Amino acid sequence: MRERRVLIACGIFDEELGTALAPLAGRYEAEIIRLPPGYHCEIEALEARLREALADPRAADRSRVRVLFGRRCLPDMEALCRGEGVRCLPTANCLSAMAGDERVRGLEADGRTMVVTPAWIRKLFLAPDGIPAHLRWDPADFRVNFGRYDRVLVLDTGLPPTDGEVIECFDLFGNPVIETEPCGAERFNGLVEDLLAG
Repeated sequence: MRERRVLIACGIFDEELGTALAPLAGRYEAEIIRLPPGYHCEIEALEARLREALADPRAADRSRVRVLFGRRCLPDMEALCRGEGVRCLPTANCLSAMAGDERVRGLEADGRTMVVTPAWIRKLFLAPDGIPAHLRWDPADFRVNFGRYDRVLVLDTGLPPTDGEVIECFDLFGNPVIETEPCGAERFNGLVEDLLAG
């Protein structure tokens, strides 16, 4: 008999989460309470959305609930999860969930490189309809916030951006260099498996 799990997950993980859960389908019946990506920019709203998700009747049995957000997406994430009796990812954010903190620090060491995942490009930069209106940016917002970067490095977890998506990002950011970095999904898949098992 499969064990039930309720995942309160950031939408930034949508593509990778489906891949991570597929080989575990025989062991777990996973139900996802999905929150739109982008709330890490507005921590009060993120905390409110997390508390709403935890109040959902599907999350009543806390022993089955897992939170798929980075611990730094909300300053009090660990305390919130501990207080609610739920487990969360043991990583700082979605980037470290994919590549690890040390690797991300190394990739960003020059101070002029911004590391993102393909989902950042698809969900936050190019298709913001999936995020709340007040969290959306226009091209001027992107240039002001990301203008200090010379390079955007996309962690290729097996679902890289298309050529068309890269061209759109050139226009959006004001033409920085956009490169991909092989990453693989093994680390994230392992984190998800461990989180569900614990």
